Amino acid sequence: MKMKLVWLVLLLAFGNVAHARIIEVQEGTPVVIRGESISILEDPSGNLRFSDILRNQKKFEQFEGEVPNLQYSYSAFWLRIELYNASKDSLLAIEASNTQLDTLDVYIFGAEGTKSYRLGDVYRFDQRLFNHQHFIVPFQAKPGEKLTIYLRVRGLEQMSIPLLVGQRKHILTNNYQTDLFAGLYFGIMLVMFFYNLFLYISIRDKAYLFYILYIAGIALAQASLQGYTFKYLLPNFPYLNHLSVVLFSTLTGIGAIQFARIFLRLKKELPSIDFGLRIFEALYLLAPIVFLFGWRQFSYNLLDFSALILSFYALYFSIRLSLKGQRTAKFFLFAWSFFMIGMFVFVARNLGWLPYNFFTKNVLLMGSALEAILLSVALADRINILKREKEISQAEALRISLENERLVREQNLVLEAKVQERTEALQNANKELGLAIDNLKSTQTQLVNAEKMASLGQLTAGIAHEINNPINFVTSNIIPLRRDLSDLMELLNQYDLLHSAPGDHENELKAIKKLQRDLDYDFLKEEIGILLNGMEEGAKRTAEIVKGLRIFSRLDESDLKKVNINEGIESTLILLNSSMGGKIDLVKDYDPDAYLECYPGKLNQVIMNITNNAIQALHEHVHDKRGQITIHTKALADTIRISISDNGPGIPETIRSKIFEPFFTTKAVGQGTGLGLSIVYSIIESHKGQIHVFSNPGEGTTFQIDLPKLQS
Repeated sequence: MKMKLVWLVLLLAFGNVAHARIIEVQEGTPVVIRGESISILEDPSGNLRFSDILRNQKKFEQFEGEVPNLQYSYSAFWLRIELYNASKDSLLAIEASNTQLDTLDVYIFGAEGTKSYRLGDVYRFDQRLFNHQHFIVPFQAKPGEKLTIYLRVRGLEQMSIPLLVGQRKHILTNNYQTDLFAGLYFGIMLVMFFYNLFLYISIRDKAYLFYILYIAGIALAQASLQGYTFKYLLPNFPYLNHLSVVLFSTLTGIGAIQFARIFLRLKKELPSIDFGLRIFEALYLLAPIVFLFGWRQFSYNLLDFSALILSFYALYFSIRLSLKGQRTAKFFLFAWSFFMIGMFVFVARNLGWLPYNFFTKNVLLMGSALEAILLSVALADRINILKREKEISQAEALRISLENERLVREQNLVLEAKVQERTEALQNANKELGLAIDNLKSTQTQLVNAEKMASLGQLTAGIAHEINNPINFVTSNIIPLRRDLSDLMELLNQYDLLHSAPGDHENELKAIKKLQRDLDYDFLKEEIGILLNGMEEGAKRTAEIVKGLRIFSRLDESDLKKVNINEGIESTLILLNSSMGGKIDLVKDYDPDAYLECYPGKLNQVIMNITNNAIQALHEHVHDKRGQITIHTKALADTIRISISDNGPGIPETIRSKIFEPFFTTKAVGQGTGLGLSIVYSIIESHKGQIHVFSNPGEGTTFQIDLPKLQS
């Protein structure tokens, strides 16, 4: 009771100010609160409380305009409205139909004291006094009673605030009519959506795809602006409700742009206009990003600016295309005009140029619905246009086909003669080409045989040299061994004579002792052993060479065999030993498990060709250091890896890519056929293996060969 008296005293103390026109609540239709009945006070800080407002009554100013339109602002605004209940009903209500107000605080000051209510779309939907998308505040006033209503509003969007006051039952009845009209609108948009969706599924025209996206976007955007999204879809998520306005508006803009581009063929007809639409797409996509970064009002401004400019831009290019005679552009212009008229009426109502009534309130819905219907008709007409164009195109194609057929018949005679002439020329050329191929094959065979003979000659010379050394060792030991054996036989004969003669043999024994001293019997025995050991070593060396030759040759090379590749490498090195001349060191690193299935003789040829090339390179280019060849084998999971490295001059990059080509050689004329490494590549390829070359000039060369353990 004390608080009521305080508020009454404050109001009386500061109440001697100019008031706006008093609103009389009559029986029946609710009263639209015009600007002449509203006093307004701006609070830039947003910190003024109701008690501060009561003390600052003189700062209220008369509002100018039809409908309260506070534009975009960060300020809080206080609206003061004075009512007189001229009806017989004490149950009244005041309604703010802008669903996008962040906060709406209502203070009702009457004889019964002050009642306050806190509303807004920053609160959950279930906190509202009525289950309706509009903000409705009920209050009681006895017939003939006067009271004052203060509204504190704040929001980051366009704050156009249509206000209604009247009997509670008529306010609710009026909203039922609003919901009915909205249901009719969304029903039309839903029918248009599914109608065009079925057409898109049927004919797969992208114009229909973007048109249904446009219909969905504009319907959902209107649902968000009218408050239905918050009421039915996101009642517990105020932030997502704000975001939905931006997202659905973005979807509407991009859908409209893409539809216009395809429907009007702007990329072909007006390329510069088409590029401009890309800029609008970027602006629309920027709006939700800006919103997510917290710049909510800027995102709303960006969307409004893009929509306004795009509307005039669309009007401009549709007029241009219509003047060029494009039928679809005329439909587009006609449909777009309804939307533009609706938008202009909507803006004019917000600016107070037109009265606030049912028509001006819902004109944007009417315009977008008519636009959707007319554009659907335009799309249907586009199908007919495309059908006619297709028929004309088919008729033209048929005419061209008949003309081509006539030309073909006329040209056939000429062509037949030319074909016959050309055929004879080709036959003659084929004969000459066949002879050339036969000659090439013969030459290639001769070159391959020459390479094989060269390898065979080198192999024979190496074998002869390798066998000659141990044989010379044997033959050179025969003469001294024969001489030693002769001396030994002479000594044995003396013993035989002594044994056969009777009597005293003292003198004969002295003669035999003297002969032993003359022959140096101890040295003779030692020399015979040395000579026999040398001959045995030569025989063993000869046997090893013969064994290496047998392993290398592999007369059973036509069959796959599982062998230890280390044996083939050893036999090859034995045969190449003479060509090293004692100037090259061999480093061997063998894996004892290096078994694989292969043609052994062919792989031995691979090892010989690569190793022989390394030996020749070391002899020709390495003089200031000893040459070294390293051979490494390694058993991997499914392959055997063989690496042959040297410390020679290396292979330049320009040559490395050509070394496996047939007939390519860096040797002087007459010193090589250029088939050695080509044969190597063919043998490895036949084994389904791979060969890689790693080389740097001056650092040597490595040939790495990977061969599968098993041949499929």
